This record gives sequence, C-alpha cells and structure tokens, in this order.
Amino acid sequence: MSTRINHNLLSLGGQRAIWMTQNELDKSVQRLSSGLRINYAWDDPTGLGISERLRSAISGMQEAEKNANYSVNMLQTAEGALSVIDEKLVRMRAIAVQASNGVLTTMDRQVANVEFQQLKSEVDRIARTSNYNGFFLLDGSHASDTINADTTLALGFNSVSTAASATNIKFHIGENNVAGQDYYYINLAGMTVSALQIETLDVSNTASAQQAMDSLLSAISSKDITRTFIGSMVERLQNTILNLKVSQESASASESTIRDADFAAEMSNFTRAQILMQTGVSMLSQANAVPQIVAQLVG
Repeated sequence: MSTRINHNLLSLGGQRAIWMTQNELDKSVQRLSSGLRINYAWDDPTGLGISERLRSAISGMQEAEKNANYSVNMLQTAEGALSVIDEKLVRMRAIAVQASNGVLTTMDRQVANVEFQQLKSEVDRIARTSNYNGFFLLDGSHASDTINADTTLALGFNSVSTAASATNIKFHIGENNVAGQDYYYINLAGMTVSALQIETLDVSNTASAQQAMDSLLSAISSKDITRTFIGSMVERLQNTILNLKVSQESASASESTIRDADFAAEMSNFTRAQILMQTGVSMLSQANAVPQIVAQLVG
C-alpha cells in the first residue's frame, strides 16, 4: 500500500464510520426518550403509513363508542319516562275496573273520574316533556312516517331503518360511513294520550268505564311494545360497545407492534453504539497520527 499525506484515507474511513455510529446512537437516544420506534417518516416509511391508518381507525372507534354510549343514555331516558307512564296507565285501568262496578254511586264515579283525568293529563305531560339533549322522545315527533297495517300502532312507529327521514334519529356507531353497519336510524312511538288513543276516556258511568278498560289495555300493550323495543336497542348498543372495545384493543396492539420501541432491543443498540463510538474515536486518533509517521521518512 502506498504511503500518502495529501489524502489520509484511513482518517476519512474512520470519520465515515463515526458518522454512521453517531446516527445509530442518535436514533437509539430518540427512541428511548420517546418510547417510539418511528419518530420521523424516514425511520420506517411503510410502517408509518400503516400505523397512521391504524391510529385513524382507533380514533374513529373511540368516537363511535362515545356515540353508542350517548344513544344508550338517550334510550335510558325514554325508558325511565315510560316506566312512570306505565304506573299511571295501570292505575287508570284499575280505576276503570272499579268504576265499572254497578254498586258505586254517581258521586263515587265522579270522584274516581277526577283522579282518572289527572292521571291521564300526567301521562300526556310526561310524554310531551321527556327529552334528552333537546330531543323530545315520546311526543310523537320521532315516530315513523308510515304505519304497518299488519301490526299494532306501536309496532308501526317503533322501527329501525337505513333510510333517513324527517322524524327518525340517527345512531352513528361505527368508524366508517356504511349504512346498516356504521349507522342506522330509529323511530320511537309517541306516548301522548292521543297517540295511545285514550284522549277522550272517562269513568263517569259504567259504560264509559268499561270502554276505558279495553282502551287502556290496548294502550298498555302499545307502551309495553315500545319498552321492549327500547330494551332490545339498548342491548344491541351495549353489544356494539363491547365489539368496539375489542376492535380498539386489537388495532392498538397492531399499532404498538409497528410504532412502539422495544426497550430491550434499543438498550442493546444504544450500548453497542456507545462502544463503537468510543473505539471509532480512538481509531480516528490513530489514523490521524499516520501522516506524522510519514514525516519521519523525510526528516
């Protein structure tokens, strides 16, 4: 090998090795301090793209879970109001049964009718005022536009569909925008006295009391169908929430595998880079001393 002093190739090679080692050391320090394997796009361009899509999906699922919980809260509000309406309707029918008895006097029925009318007014008031975040739930404003003639009134108004209308409420419970999978619409039957067809009932005489018995039985059945619908929707949403949690967990595990730093491996790389840096600096010092040896040949 020729001996030259204008170009110290040993020194240049040592500098290049130290530069490469310094990059590895910087990368290890960055990963250990941030806890991330990918801190910049150039760390792993493909991995970054995949992990970013996973992060977007996870964020969407988190919001979808919140949406599902909001929907559950709304339906629970409606269920609470219906449980009170249930008590009033049962009591009204009991009064109607009592007023149907021929041994009561006219005054007795008038007294019973006072309570009956007050209970009816309270049913209507609850139905018209029960709301969640400004959505009035039982006043009929979110009842279906059409009624299925083969079912009862309540069955016709309680429905789930993928088509929007002026009355229904949208439940967006997925990360994407696919009808029937990520969102659907529901309708809730009205529970006002007119919707239940008990608006004109009274128990002032035996004939009207007997009619009230039959009409209230139908109203109670309609109310029960609505409560069943709400209960099944809450159960469905709770299953949706559980599925979203499982999906989030799986997606987070995948993102962690791609993006998070392996501390055991990074500490090993950090230690290796430190040793290489120390030996590299030492060897660079030796390489820089070579021209001085050459100078002795011409001294």
